[in-house]
Amino acid sequence: MIDICLLGIGGMMPLPDRPLSACLLRIGGETILFDCGEGTQVNWRFSGWPFRPTGTILLSHFHADHIAGLPGILFQISHAGRIEPVTIYGPSGTQEIVRHLVAIVGPLPYELRVTELAGDESIELFDGVTLSTLATRHRMPCLAYRIDLARAPRFDPARAKLLGVPMSDWKLLQAGTAVGEVTPNQVTGPPRRGLRVSLVTDTSTFPALVPFVANSDLLLCESMYAEDDAEERAQQRGHMTAGQAARIAADANVRRLWLTHLSPAVADPLSVERIARETFAPASLGSVGETLTLRFDDE
Repeated sequence: MIDICLLGIGGMMPLPDRPLSACLLRIGGETILFDCGEGTQVNWRFSGWPFRPTGTILLSHFHADHIAGLPGILFQISHAGRIEPVTIYGPSGTQEIVRHLVAIVGPLPYELRVTELAGDESIELFDGVTLSTLATRHRMPCLAYRIDLARAPRFDPARAKLLGVPMSDWKLLQAGTAVGEVTPNQVTGPPRRGLRVSLVTDTSTFPALVPFVANSDLLLCESMYAEDDAEERAQQRGHMTAGQAARIAADANVRRLWLTHLSPAVADPLSVERIARETFAPASLGSVGETLTLRFDDE
C-alpha cells in the first residue's frame, strides 16, 4: 500500500490557511517527500509523521515556493537521528542549489546524495518501487514525477508442492527466481495491477502529460487558476487552470484527482473544486493534513 499526506497546497507565497507545496508518501518503511516550500517542517510536525524514515526527496524545480523549506527539512531529519543516506532528485542545477542551501544547515550526520535528472528517466528507488520523470513546461527546468509500486503475481502453493519445490524456496519463485527446473511462471498467476501516484507541478498543459499520468490511483496536480478564461495566462506563465487539470485526469483515466498549488489570487478555493468536477467528478481540492491510503484492488 501507499500512504499519502498532503502538507501544503499553495503557490507563490504562503497564506495563513494555505501553506506552500509539499506532500509525503510512505511505502513500507520508507518516506518520500515531494517538494518543500517555506515552512514545510511546521505542517510536517503537525501531521505526526516521523522525519527519520525520509530517504528520498523529490524537487520539481527551484522556485522558492517549492524548495525554500529544504534547509529546515534536512535539519529535522538530522535531529530525528537518521544516519542513513538521503537522496535528493531534481532537474539540472539541483546540485548547486542544494549546496548553497545546505551551507546554512551545518554538518549533517548522514550522506546527502544529489541526482540531477532531465526527464524521461526510470529509476528503481527501492524494492518494487519505480520513479519515473517527465520534463514539464515551466519557466525553468521542472519535472513531474510518477511513483509505481509493483505487485507480484499471485503465488500458487498447491502447484509449487505438486512440482516438488521445498517451502523454503517459495520466496525465490515469488521474487522471480527459478528454483532448479521450476520457473516462476509455472507457480504464479497472471500479472496484477500495482499502485501509481503521479505528482505534477508546475507546468502548462501539453500532450505528453496524459500518457505519463495514465491510470494513476492518485494524481496530485497543480490548478493555479480557477477560471477557464485564464487558460491563456496560465499557458504564458507555465501553469494550469482547474479545468485543464480535470481534463488531463479524465483523459488519463486516473482514479482520483487532488487539486493543489492554488494562486494567492484564488479567493474561494472551493471554486477550484467545483470547476474541476464539471469535467472530472472524482476531483477534490486537497486540504492541508489530508491523508489517503491506497491499497491493491482486492485488499
